[in-house]
Amino acid sequence: MRRYQREAKMPGIQPFNRLANDRRWLGQRMDELGVATARILRDDFPLQNLREALEGIDECVIKPRQAHSSRGVMSLRRVGEVTFTCLQQRRELRLVEILDYLYRDMREHQFPNHWQLEELLLPPSGLLRPVDDFKFYAFRGRVGLILQVARAPEGQRYRWYDRDWQPVHTGKYEEALDPTLLPPREPGAMLALAERVSAVLPTPFCRIDLYEARQGVVLGELTPEPGTYHAFGESADLYMGAMFEVAQHL
Repeated sequence: MRRYQREAKMPGIQPFNRLANDRRWLGQRMDELGVATARILRDDFPLQNLREALEGIDECVIKPRQAHSSRGVMSLRRVGEVTFTCLQQRRELRLVEILDYLYRDMREHQFPNHWQLEELLLPPSGLLRPVDDFKFYAFRGRVGLILQVARAPEGQRYRWYDRDWQPVHTGKYEEALDPTLLPPREPGAMLALAERVSAVLPTPFCRIDLYEARQGVVLGELTPEPGTYHAFGESADLYMGAMFEVAQHL
């Protein structure tokens, strides 16, 4: 983060954290690599225009353009003119309830009123639930840790893996770890894709966020500044710090 802050003050330098949030740059770069990304259905609209943005769309994911974690994210499937099933909450919500929820999230977490709609991705099983999120902490083409995130009405559950998909403890999310979560169907292919993407990025570190969906592995986003990094235990912190130092000199 300190590095990005220094770069932002240098003339003629485009810090990588800005590039990573540029959907046009991301889409073009991933197209060149042959990596599938979630399609943007509507881009950059204020929340007060949500009804107009949803016209003609039967299913989607609404999310803030600039936010961390799953704050302000809702997976929706239309069941009526102003009624949608929310996959995270597993219940039907009217548009006014959706807006109330999103406005509260925006005020609480203080992210800008810029939103987008993405295509809805479903798991390979076809079940009507959010796909699990696999987050690869990658250092210049080498993954150090993998975080699996499963979302349910009762809250998020997590599982950590090392590069060989063996469960590990990092000190983070200890109270919500779930050893019953299943790894992806093709863990090797998912790891290889994450490392291929990481290897071409102009930065020593980036978290590569992937989904295993019905249509295959899909890149959700690049996250150069993961939140709550201070929550890692000492061993995980030193381990990733060492990987960062090595990556800086590659």
